Amino acid sequence: MFSKLSVKIPLKPAYIMKPPSRKYALRYFLILAITLLWRISFSQIESKDVKDVINQRKSKPVADIKNDLLVGKTYFSILPVVGYAPANGFLAGGAISFARLYGQPPTNLSSGMVNFQFTTKRQFILNARSKIYLPWNNWFVQGDWRLLLFTQPTYGLGIDNSEFNKSQLHINNLSEVEDDSLAEPMKFKLIRFYEEVSRKIGNSHFYAGIGISVDQHFGIIDEKLDTIPESPDYYITNNYAYSIKNKFSPTHYGTNGIKVTLLTDTRDNISNCYKGYFASISMLFNVKIGNNSQPSTQLLYDGRYYLGLSKLRPRHVLAFWSWGNILLAGHVPYMALPSIGWDTYNRSGRGYIQGRYRGLSMIYNEAEYRYPISKNGLFGGTVFVNATTASNYYHNVFDNTAFGYGAGLRMQMDKRARTNLTIDIGIDNNHSRGIYFNLQETF
Repeated sequence: MFSKLSVKIPLKPAYIMKPPSRKYALRYFLILAITLLWRISFSQIESKDVKDVINQRKSKPVADIKNDLLVGKTYFSILPVVGYAPANGFLAGGAISFARLYGQPPTNLSSGMVNFQFTTKRQFILNARSKIYLPWNNWFVQGDWRLLLFTQPTYGLGIDNSEFNKSQLHINNLSEVEDDSLAEPMKFKLIRFYEEVSRKIGNSHFYAGIGISVDQHFGIIDEKLDTIPESPDYYITNNYAYSIKNKFSPTHYGTNGIKVTLLTDTRDNISNCYKGYFASISMLFNVKIGNNSQPSTQLLYDGRYYLGLSKLRPRHVLAFWSWGNILLAGHVPYMALPSIGWDTYNRSGRGYIQGRYRGLSMIYNEAEYRYPISKNGLFGGTVFVNATTASNYYHNVFDNTAFGYGAGLRMQMDKRARTNLTIDIGIDNNHSRGIYFNLQETF
């Protein structure tokens, strides 16, 4: 709180007093505005969500402000999606987020999300992701299931900071331009099934787990590929060259892996954390099954840390995220290599279209400041910066870096589950812009 300051100011006669200049008046106004916003932002207030606002408009009493979640009750949030993108046509779909407490405290809150989209260009996207804590946190179950009938450009391996022909605008990672000279348009289908079960080790916060990871890319069409040397459109795509070099079919390949994981988790809420940390390290052993896969070994890690800045307003948070996928041995199919925007919730690389950077190995880092905006806690904001590094046959993973940055708006959909509607604007190295609509925080 600000202490009162008493200052005696000698008054001049009225006939020689001058009004403050516009420059100083603007300065005083900005100082006053910042002071008021700072005091509101860090003062202790009650929290409201969208349901409370709707009840107030209907002249109904606002629900009591309680942070307690009911065991066994599922808290849903829904986000409809309707839009248009030249590369995808008209699209429609939605996202459904859920949060559920499966046992009495100290059981952690479980969360999941299902989102789907379909477009007039015969694209279909269905994703189902979940993180489930069973009673007393004895078991932790994670899933990532996908079915995609998709189109997406690829750009080769490693970090190439060459300029695009023009600035891009994209919505939720989907490209809005079709004449990018660096892009190699591709159509493909994907079936993904990742499922992992971890068991708590004693009374600690550590878990040991095992899972399976299956990716099957098929029906791959390289739209820019022309393998006839005499053709005026002769062009060898990165997917084709990489696949032939590593003995994969350019049109159908997959990975079939066994994953072993050690992780720890002290977060107070998976969907929207105010404090705590999460860290996991895994070894993924892909085995050869059939003629369209190769054996390989990958080291995976994911680390997240949340630093609360205010006890009165816990929504002031500094958040840090780092994940990596390091190829240790063998060969991974081109489209199954680590790529920006292809993490579990497709949240990495705000500012870039999905798949803009891909590598034999990749490391991604992001820092974000989250803060409340409105006094009632309904609206919040964020500013962020991220950095991506990736390797290829000629450059190591740290030789080049791609940066992104931006800001976002938050609207609290469910104060008990801490589910937010998020709208972010990200900008990349070449000043291309992306708009991202989601439920739950980015990480």
